[in-house]
Order: sequence, then structure tokens, then C-alpha cells
Amino acid sequence: MPSGLRDKFILMIIVQKYGGKSVATIDRIRDVAGQIIENHIEGVGLVVVVSAMADTTDELLRYAKLISSNPRERELDMLLTAGERISMALLSMAIWDSGHSAISFTGSQSGIITDDVHTRARIIEIRASRIISELQHGRIVIVAGFQGVSAKREITTLGRGGSDTTAVALACAIGADRCEIFSDVDGLYSADPKRCDDAVHIPEIDYETLFDLTFFGAKVVHPRAVELARKYNIPITLASSIHKEKRTMVKSKAMEGTNFVAISSQEEIFWVSTSADRKEIEEILNHLDKSRTNIRSPYLTDDGNLAHLSFWVLPEQADEVKKILDEGKYDYETQMASLVAVSGYGIAESSEAMTTIIKILNDGKIPFAHIGTTNRTIFVVVDKKYREKVESLFHRKLIVGRS
Repeated sequence: MPSGLRDKFILMIIVQKYGGKSVATIDRIRDVAGQIIENHIEGVGLVVVVSAMADTTDELLRYAKLISSNPRERELDMLLTAGERISMALLSMAIWDSGHSAISFTGSQSGIITDDVHTRARIIEIRASRIISELQHGRIVIVAGFQGVSAKREITTLGRGGSDTTAVALACAIGADRCEIFSDVDGLYSADPKRCDDAVHIPEIDYETLFDLTFFGAKVVHPRAVELARKYNIPITLASSIHKEKRTMVKSKAMEGTNFVAISSQEEIFWVSTSADRKEIEEILNHLDKSRTNIRSPYLTDDGNLAHLSFWVLPEQADEVKKILDEGKYDYETQMASLVAVSGYGIAESSEAMTTIIKILNDGKIPFAHIGTTNRTIFVVVDKKYREKVESLFHRKLIVGRS
């Protein structure tokens, strides 16, 4: 905690993040303002990170595509940061209108310094002196998420999940007591409650399991933010700004013993496999890294003659992967598929867990292209037509039916 930030008026420091649906309308913004003020009156120092109003970013992207089929990434960043600026200014106005003091900052005004990569920048440091000064003067600080500024004074965006990452990074920088992520869902469930009627609410979860769930498709928070919180031990609360009965607390340690907790999925992934000599595989990985392509679950084997690499990416990065492989004249195969994952405790140490997964797939007569594991997850790559069936079987037999 920066010295002098806490005093008799500030009992604790909380960073809150509100997603696009939480600030989707003027009425929602007023509701959020009321919730913030309630915390402020109780003596909480508040830094509030906001996303763009729901659908605003998509609308701005649509405008860009109408102008150019391949817009310059620098100009995209300039355009897209406008969405969060709208949210931050309106929320600050709503707080002032209720008789309380607030100030809104862009990412650059907040001291969020990034590298020079447009549309998917990484935070290098946060110079939070201006935020700290405003907190000391009793103001509520509203920050535009998803954005920063490079050392070259270029406006940058942080890519998918950028507002979540902004919130946790700010919590780290100012030594906040916790970071609260608000969306339209009241915490984490054993499956997507919008598609699964018997989804079970999860009141507590550890960082590592939550990271895997979000990495493999759970939309409640971005995995970059979870990893940052784990690294700096920032407590996270996942909650809804609309339905306030339940929430999920993220803690540092998990229970012992094998136990499935929740499923997640990706409706569509771009699965890639290639075979080449080791030097060529190294070249492929270097090219993917330089382009900051987010390859996932890479798997590499070597039969003595050739090395065999497989991985997957989200569909929006399929074209850049194909471009890299085509320019290098590498042989490769691709498949548009779905991924279903089941996460929990003790999975990596349990052969029984893998046996159970394979039995469910065999009994359901479901072919699969690949099964992989992490410390917390078993994931299965299947044809897209089997996704819902696999989700249903895993949830029924591994989560709901285990008791």
C-alpha cells in the first residue's frame, strides 16, 4: 500500500470493475452509481474500472469495417477506446448528480504504461500517483478499462478481457484490499447458467482452477486477470451488479482429493497440427510469438525423424496462423472444432479421472480428436455437433450426479 493512502476516513481500498451489461443503459449506470456511493459512504476508497456500454465496441468495429476491410491497428485502438471513455464520463456524471465527488480518467491519465503492440498490448507498469492523490482527497476514481499508453505516447488497447486486466493491475499497483468483478452473472457456476438449468453456484474457488475454467471458455472473468491476481495475491470477488444474492470468492488454496467442480467450453476453436524438423518447429513458434498469437494447449512430440506440433487458437486468430504457416511453406492440417473441459482438484494426479472421462465418451459413442490435461482440467476436442451432448453428459455425470 502506498504510504499515506489510508487514513481515518478510508477504512479499506477496493477496485471494482463493471462490465458492459452493467452499464448498458442510463438506468443501469445510475444503479451502478448508487451501489458505488453506498460503499463510498461506508468509508471505502474506490477505484472503479468500466467497460464500454454493451454492444458499443461491436458497433465501433462495424463502423471500422464499413470504412476499411483491413483497418490500421493504431487507428482501431484510437477508435475502440472511445467506448470506455463514454462509460467513465457518464458514470462520473451520475455520481456528481447524486451529490458526491468523482473524477474520470482514461488509461493514459491513470498512468497505465504498456508496450507498443496495438490491439493486444501488455501492461509494463502503472504510475498511479494521480489516482492515489484523488483517493486522498476523498474522490471516487473512475477509470476507462481496456486501454493504456505506450512509452511512445501511443494509445493502446489490451485486447480481449482488457478491462478485467486493468482492474486487477490497478489493485496490484495501489495495494487494494480486494478486486470486485461485476457482470450480469452472480459469480461462478458449475456450467453456464444461461444454457444449463441445473447449474450449481460455486461460492468459493482457488485461483488455479478458476484460471483453467476461464481459459477454456467460462466468461465470468478473463484468465489474464486471474493469473495477475494469483501472482500478486489479490483477492477477487465475482458478483453481479444486477442480482446481488450470491457471489464467488476466489481464494489461494484448493481442497485436497480428486473432485470435479465445473465445466467450461469453447463453441468453436481452430485446431492446428503440423509436422516438421525441430528447427522448423522452432521457427513456427518464434513467428507465432512475435505476432503475439495466443496459441493454446501446445503439444509437441518427436518420433526421431520429425517433430509433431498441435495447438488451438480462437477463430479470430485463425487467419493469422494460416498466414504464418503459408508464408513459411509448412505442411499443416486444420479443423474447426469445439472444446469441452471439466475442471477441479486433483485431476492431474488421478488416472481414475481420465478413465471416467473416456468411459463417458465411449458410452455416449462420441468420437474425439484430442484429450489433454492441465493440473486442474481435462479437456476434449470434439466435432462441433457433439459439443452440447458432451457438456450435458459431463455436467450430469461428473458434477450433479456425483452426490
